[in-house]
Amino acid sequence: MRVSRKYTRILGAVLVGASLHVAAAGNDGPAGAVPRIDWAKAGKFREALEASSNGAQATVKRHAHTGATVGGAQPAEAFANPSRAYPPSCLESPIQLGLWQNDPNALQSTILLGGDPLSGDSNEQAYSETVTLTLFRVVCSSGVSASLLEIDRPANMNGNTSRYPTFPGVALDQGSLSSFVLRMADDPNTFFVTTYSVSPFIYSDVFVLERYYGDSVPDYNQAYTLTVDNLLGNGFAQSVQFPLGDYVPSDYAEASQPLKVNGYMTTTWTNPNQNHEGIFLQVYDTGDNANRVLAYAWFTYDEVGAPFWLYGQSDPFPIGSRTVTATTAYYGGGFFAPPGMEPAAPQTIWGSVIFSFKDCNTMNLTYNGTASAVGGPTGTGARTFVRVASVNSLACE
Repeated sequence: MRVSRKYTRILGAVLVGASLHVAAAGNDGPAGAVPRIDWAKAGKFREALEASSNGAQATVKRHAHTGATVGGAQPAEAFANPSRAYPPSCLESPIQLGLWQNDPNALQSTILLGGDPLSGDSNEQAYSETVTLTLFRVVCSSGVSASLLEIDRPANMNGNTSRYPTFPGVALDQGSLSSFVLRMADDPNTFFVTTYSVSPFIYSDVFVLERYYGDSVPDYNQAYTLTVDNLLGNGFAQSVQFPLGDYVPSDYAEASQPLKVNGYMTTTWTNPNQNHEGIFLQVYDTGDNANRVLAYAWFTYDEVGAPFWLYGQSDPFPIGSRTVTATTAYYGGGFFAPPGMEPAAPQTIWGSVIFSFKDCNTMNLTYNGTASAVGGPTGTGARTFVRVASVNSLACE
């Protein structure tokens, strides 16, 4: 279920510093007329989507990672999509409504959408509804962004399955790309998922602007113009154009903040200033869809250079947190590979460590601890660790 949105501000259809072009015959259309899908125009959007989707699937079949085949012995191998439009660690599913409020350059307007021409209800076929469109970016790592389009139904109609509009046609112009029909998904980090024009639109939703597998365009960090067409004829034709400029990270406060702590930070980290010192770190879900836990093991040394292990775990922290504190302990008095049920190794609380991530490859920590063990590591300070590798198919970048 999607998180409910409560607007804290509303952008007008005419935005300072942005030009929104609306071409329409009028939202009411000619007297006595009813909204009807222009099938010739809608068909062009759907054909473009189908052609690109078929091409993408043909490309992945030619890829080294061909996956499992019927009756074959080789199972499919999970791998990261090399054609993604944004770092996979940027967006999580489901995408929350209202994220556009964090974008100072968000563009917003309204458009009339027609009802479902394939419905058996003639009143639904003749239905129309004005929805709100918001084009915006969210900050990712590595100085890049993701582009999203939120489409909001009126509050009193959201979720109504008897009367509903249908999805518009969406295309992009950028450089040599002209009227390029986009792959749009409300589930991020996908290979082929897309939303087809004239499909039922029941709930307000957020769609991420994707690339097709095998393509390197569009570049959503560069300026582009997005056109949303309601695909209607009969005097109701309307399109909205959003001219979005280059992505400038300094425009966004979030771009200078540490990354949100999530499972993409799960890996092995090493201290570049001391060979063979490192941290095994894991971020995992608690199962309540609201919190996570960070656990880590720090293999370091005591004052005479002998190996010394510290282990820590955080309390559950809210999803979206940018710093996490883990209570840290060490253990002693245990046994090596005990053959039976031996007594648990006694735990001694050492202190705490605070974790934050400047980017996907840089982990900053501050520590404050005193070991009661003779010669154990002690003190306060800060260290920077670097990523050793990424977990298979879960590249943080």
